[in-house]
Amino acid sequence: MDYLEPWRTQIAHFNVKDQFDMGAFSEEVFTLFTMTTGEDESQSVMDINHFPVMMSMRDNVITPAVLEYVRECFKYGMDDFYIETNGKWIPDGEGLYPHYHPGSVISVICYPVDSANGLNMFDPRTHACRGYPKEMRWGHFPNLRISPRAGDIFIFPSYVQHSVSHVTEETRLSLLHEYYVTKNL
Repeated sequence: MDYLEPWRTQIAHFNVKDQFDMGAFSEEVFTLFTMTTGEDESQSVMDINHFPVMMSMRDNVITPAVLEYVRECFKYGMDDFYIETNGKWIPDGEGLYPHYHPGSVISVICYPVDSANGLNMFDPRTHACRGYPKEMRWGHFPNLRISPRAGDIFIFPSYVQHSVSHVTEETRLSLLHEYYVTKNL
């Protein structure tokens, strides 16, 4: 019997803690968030003079990794694209509801510090597990829970629904890059 795997979703992970100053990165993420209150207009303030660590990381490490990810996972050369970058700051006692990033193609989440509060990613086949017993759901449709470490970077398709557990630390910082394709082939 042959088996097909049409709905496999790959999530890339790597760590840049040893390549960049995580303290400076953390300060830049917090500064970006306070300048923009976490809204999408942050792209207008993204420049190398204000955010040297973030821009170097994004342009020299993350974007090449995203392009490789798209080539390997989607067999597509993403030549024309733009990026939106946003700092996220979640205070103690709050979380982030399950969501995805419509419009963008690839999402990247970067962590400047360790966080005990998990990033939860859900099976993109949203209703595939309906009606299955618990044991089958947990074995075949598991959620992915990640406890981020400083320097962790996750690349995934923007359609993957994800959330943040309720924060139990003073603040939880992350940096989000959204990659949009600007040219249809």
